[in-house]
Amino acid sequence: MIDLLRHIVHSVRAWIEIRNFKHRISKRGGIVGKPLNLLNSNRISVGQKVKIKDGFRIECYENFNNKILNPSFIIEDGVIIGPYFTAFVASDLRIGKDTIFAGNVTLITENHGMNPESPIPYHAQPLITGIISIGEGCWLGQNVSVLPNVRIGNKCIIATGSVVNSDIPDYSIAAGIPAKVIKKYNFQNHTWERVLNES
Repeated sequence: MIDLLRHIVHSVRAWIEIRNFKHRISKRGGIVGKPLNLLNSNRISVGQKVKIKDGFRIECYENFNNKILNPSFIIEDGVIIGPYFTAFVASDLRIGKDTIFAGNVTLITENHGMNPESPIPYHAQPLITGIISIGEGCWLGQNVSVLPNVRIGNKCIIATGSVVNSDIPDYSIAAGIPAKVIKKYNFQNHTWERVLNES
């Protein structure tokens, strides 16, 4: 009986949180689909005309294993987020205005501890956190993952299936695992030009 009551309370709280989040976005001219999970949406700041499609999972962690966290997730004006988007928010995360995401994009601002000598299992070790900042007018393709401590500049394109684990400068196209800059925009020639990687 107690477990049933806890489940009911949890379900009601989740429903209220989703309803309030959708209301906040719709008041600003945006649209939100059905979430898989939404946790601590009070940590999310949303701009005007944001669109988030079905199947999103946004989890903002306020504490983990008794460690207090203070993350913020800023989604600026005109952002379009494709289906099955995932964001694990334990540190600051920002998406610049007019950035678009294809489906299954994952943003990860945290990682479990990785000390193999500790008697504590990885999942119970303190989180390692790092910010993610994505500039204005970017385009992240299908199945892109962005890891902690990454800054993606303005007007960047990240190719399908890439894993971004280091900074990408403005006006770049990056691809691969890990993602490397393969083209940069030349404003004098008005074209994307190939970048020769020495590695």
